[in-house]
Amino acid sequence: MFKKFIRDLVNYIPSKLLPAITSFISTPIFTRLFLPVTFGNYALATALSDFLYAVSCSGLGSGIFRYYPVYKAKDSLNSFFSIYTLFISVVIIVTSILAVIFLLLFRSFFSDELFSLLLIGVLYFFLSSFFIILTEVLRAQEKSRQYTFFQLVTTYGGLILSLVLVIFFHTKVQGLLWGNIVILFAFLPITFHLVTKGSQIHPRFIQRSDLREIWQFAWPLTLGNMAMWGLRLSDRYIIGMFRPESEVGIYSVAYNISNKSIDILVTLFILTMSPMIMNSWVNHGRQETEKALSMITRIYLILGVPAVIGISVLAYPVVKLLTSQPYYDGYKVVSVVGMSSFFWGLTQIANRGLLIGKSTRQFANHQLIAAIFNISLNLFLIPRLGFIAAGVTTLAGYILLFSLQAHASQKFLTWRISFRSLINILIASGGMGAAIFYLYNFLQRQGMKNIFDLTICLAVGVLLYFGVLFILGEANRDEKKQILDVFLQLRSRAE
Repeated sequence: MFKKFIRDLVNYIPSKLLPAITSFISTPIFTRLFLPVTFGNYALATALSDFLYAVSCSGLGSGIFRYYPVYKAKDSLNSFFSIYTLFISVVIIVTSILAVIFLLLFRSFFSDELFSLLLIGVLYFFLSSFFIILTEVLRAQEKSRQYTFFQLVTTYGGLILSLVLVIFFHTKVQGLLWGNIVILFAFLPITFHLVTKGSQIHPRFIQRSDLREIWQFAWPLTLGNMAMWGLRLSDRYIIGMFRPESEVGIYSVAYNISNKSIDILVTLFILTMSPMIMNSWVNHGRQETEKALSMITRIYLILGVPAVIGISVLAYPVVKLLTSQPYYDGYKVVSVVGMSSFFWGLTQIANRGLLIGKSTRQFANHQLIAAIFNISLNLFLIPRLGFIAAGVTTLAGYILLFSLQAHASQKFLTWRISFRSLINILIASGGMGAAIFYLYNFLQRQGMKNIFDLTICLAVGVLLYFGVLFILGEANRDEKKQILDVFLQLRSRAE
């Protein structure tokens, strides 16, 4: 199980690492092309797309990992694809129509630029939702290489086309959305064909009882994910209501830098873990699934804790490197946003029991409680303290969500942390953080350029961290051998 997890994790790395690198490349370009006010409007449009996905498809998307292994075991994939095609098509079309009607009714509340971006954001939601659901099925099918291919093609294709539209065709900030829309439109048919290959989609394969069961599983998750949108993204709108518009752009850029840094790790674990845990539960039962969950938690801590400490120590130089001067103040929220992303990932591991036990209502209730807590704090603190409060309250909301879901999941699936490993990780991470801090300041005094400072600090930090873990005996001999075997297999495959 350990070897398979590491292999799948490595296979998924390009699908998240390379797009994240692309994001770090695009951020300096976008922040020099657009002022914080304009970039803030773009952030609000993408937040609308995320919200529409949350209220329409997110619960059904989560249901893929719960039900695909079941239908596959019953040799009933025709039914699975017929049900999901019906569900997804109806909810996306209805949601898009309602969103456009809402925007038209409240047209007077939006500036011309923001209104235009929000309308394009609805179209982006329409196409991206179909694409997300199809790639979620690829994950459930454990087709990590195909998943990675489509993620890279759409991410890089969207970025390149967006820059062409903005720079050469002068489409303004709207071009950032149009580029991605065109790429999604081109690749949706190809993705659909690959995902459903060998299966038939027809109403005769749909059973009313199956529809009811999947809907009962999905709708509480949809409600909870709506609340999660409030926890993750509503702060942009609250900042826009009570603070200068420029703060939306400053906060959004800093949030994206920190979130993307840690989110690489979080999404890699979710991508690899979700199908593995569900398949383990269906095929091997509770005991083996709990062992797998403990193993995944330990690896997540080994990689996640130093990542958070590293981005926190180097917050200012990273923001300075990737943005222009109007955005520099955003470094103040980088550390708390990084910790928020870390707790979000830990929650995704700890809450597996609730999904396995189909306790989606309790799952959603926890999300709703955390979101209400977060939004209430935002409404009280943001008018007084500005965007910095938004970062702190986001962290508070995620810690509350983690506590609620980790406790409730124990009934269905016991989740454990190795405290010996946690102590080793904290010792190694603390030493790494201190070394990076003093090394960076020393290099600055020598007059070295910012990008070289960061590269040297990153290299030294990684070597020091894993060196200390090695000295503390964190990895046993069998694990070292399995990791080496995976990398040798991948190298031979590449050759």
